[in-house]
Amino acid sequence: MSDDATASVGDEVLDRMLRGGLPRGQTTLARGGPGTGKSTLSMQFLDAGVRAGERCLYVTTEQTLDDVAQSFAAFPFALDDDRLDVLSLHATPGVTLDDPDGAEETLTLQRLDDDASVGGDLAFGEYTRPLTPGTLREEFRRYADYDRVVVDSANGLAGFTDAHTYRRVVLDVIATLTDEGSATALFTAEDGGADSVGDLLQYAAHGVLALSRERVRDDSHRFVEVAKLRGVDHDTRRLELHIDAERGARAVPGRRSQPPAVKTHGHRPVGVAGFDQLVGGGIVAGAGVLFEHDGTANVSTFLGSILRAALDRGDRVAVVPTIHLRPHGLRTVLSGFGYDADELLADGRLHVVDLIGTWDADCEGVHAPERAAEVREAFAAIRPEGDDADLTSLVNADAYVNALSPAATRELRYHEESRLVRPADTLVHVHNPGVATDEVSAFLENTAEQVIETWLSESGLQYVQLRKSPCGFVGTTSLVEYLEEEPFVAVQEPPTDRENPMADETYPDEYPSGE
Repeated sequence: MSDDATASVGDEVLDRMLRGGLPRGQTTLARGGPGTGKSTLSMQFLDAGVRAGERCLYVTTEQTLDDVAQSFAAFPFALDDDRLDVLSLHATPGVTLDDPDGAEETLTLQRLDDDASVGGDLAFGEYTRPLTPGTLREEFRRYADYDRVVVDSANGLAGFTDAHTYRRVVLDVIATLTDEGSATALFTAEDGGADSVGDLLQYAAHGVLALSRERVRDDSHRFVEVAKLRGVDHDTRRLELHIDAERGARAVPGRRSQPPAVKTHGHRPVGVAGFDQLVGGGIVAGAGVLFEHDGTANVSTFLGSILRAALDRGDRVAVVPTIHLRPHGLRTVLSGFGYDADELLADGRLHVVDLIGTWDADCEGVHAPERAAEVREAFAAIRPEGDDADLTSLVNADAYVNALSPAATRELRYHEESRLVRPADTLVHVHNPGVATDEVSAFLENTAEQVIETWLSESGLQYVQLRKSPCGFVGTTSLVEYLEEEPFVAVQEPPTDRENPMADETYPDEYPSGE
């Protein structure tokens, strides 16, 4: 038996979700409806143990041995290996010494071969022992010396009259396998409404794998989620579970971002460690980034971090201000990071393209366009053709929509991407989908290379999620916390053993990354 703390389930991605595999010496439940892959995943777990030199036992409570062999014949499992034993154990009506005539339809525990019941050590001639907590515990005590044990499924042993007794018996079985012995056990259970076996077992099990099958448009897809794993910071995201004859059960996708060979962008870190890790090293450079918010979450500190990082790099900065970045707001945010907004305006390092009328149009560095053509002219003046300065643009997309029109917004967005953005530039649009039509929001998301969303939950906690990106931890949600000192905001770091798309990856010279 391996000395590792976890037992592989035979799939790299699912092992990674589990932080290595199923905890050794514990019991995990795989629960789900019919056809969700419970049995295949269970046998694959045993097959991984066999290939690691471990003694494994598959207990089926619903099939004969021939059924089992036929079910898994197409898969690459070592069913004939001497280290794998298969047992058919059934709760079935039978005759006992107490009821030799079988008048009371007594439920008995029987081991089956292909054709008939075989009592084994539980048999007394033609009689079998009744299914009781004691006989079930005694039977499973035989299996405690195995390294890995699968019981597929626990529904087949639910032959007791009430849920309380059944749960107590299963707890006894689990203790027999994992406490008296050293087995790593995997039970399967089929969901079936309230007080189902799955509901009863999920509280007794150390971990729970939730398997499901749903329609995605017109096609059926299987899914897997680590719903519970005590004491482990496991991956909580739901992945698809693919089952095929060549590879068995595997969780996909293993990677949610493009490989470096096909990336055409760099990154610009904003100086918030958890945030930069979440988005893959920093916000995308050389393409549009959409920063969405719900109107209640604080965005000013994030935007201030983006501006501070740009100024630290020596970028020229253009701001189409949000209502939060009117004169007092922008001055306060920049001052907090050690910059004087008025000095930056006078030096030509900061430009304000004011569409909402909150800035003094006579102030140095302030542009006050009223039409889309004038916005284009303002940006052309900020960085004239032939100027080699890197440009960071922070654009209130809602100002485009409200001060101009949806059509003008689309026109400006295409102009920015095609004419203004160079490989080392940063272009961030700030947008609240609640103040625009669905068509406008969909357009902004579609044209962005990277979409980052922040919102305030009902409990008052702020979160940030990477929703779309060529890199980073797409789909991961992280908690936001505000600090007394720079960078004034902290973002929960993504789990270190999820896929890290930025690890040891290089990028084309024309798309520089980093500081």
